[in-house]
Amino acid sequence: MTPSISPLDPPNSDSKATIPKSDDGALTSFDPKKLEYFHTQYPDYIAEEVDLPLWIDGVDTTYAPFIPTSTRRVLLALEMAHLTSEDKVLDVGSGDGRFCYAAVTFFGAQKAMGIECEQDLIEKSTELAQDLVDQGRISFERADLTNWRESSTMKSKEWSVIVVFLSPEGGDDMEEWLVQEFERGVRIVALVFDLKQLKGLHCSVEDSQEGIWIYEKQK
Repeated sequence: MTPSISPLDPPNSDSKATIPKSDDGALTSFDPKKLEYFHTQYPDYIAEEVDLPLWIDGVDTTYAPFIPTSTRRVLLALEMAHLTSEDKVLDVGSGDGRFCYAAVTFFGAQKAMGIECEQDLIEKSTELAQDLVDQGRISFERADLTNWRESSTMKSKEWSVIVVFLSPEGGDDMEEWLVQEFERGVRIVALVFDLKQLKGLHCSVEDSQEGIWIYEKQK
């Protein structure tokens, strides 16, 4: 999903590569006009300055709290995953769709799909990325993530990158699926909560200060 709460401290491990905390300079490689539009369409929210979860126009978040991450962290996470134009991205719990939008707009991903349980957020996501939706590059699907085993989208083998924001309980519930996808070579991007309890995964790179962990099978 797309969180902006403070990350948990990950365990120490010599088997993971680490990167230093980035600053805004990390985004200078992107088109300034695209960045400006991205920031405008998907505004950042600072936890200390606003009450989270958010109430946003036209979206009822009473039962599905909306806690978006910053646009900078979105881009950093996708950079860490080495996203390319050959990738197809699945965002599980896609919120307002900012990961899907960034994957296609800034990294040229072939396609991106967001799965979200709240219909209002599906509609909001579609509105924000309407041009790319019309082009067939981005799509959004409503699904109950507690019944993920019934989702044909999550069973599909077309995804090369999967983005997740899962509590430890959520990670445990989806362990079978995540390990299966990891084993077939999918890069898994975990936000805020790492997936350290899933023994079948290997964290290849992390930024603990940003709350980003990339799980990729060693070749």
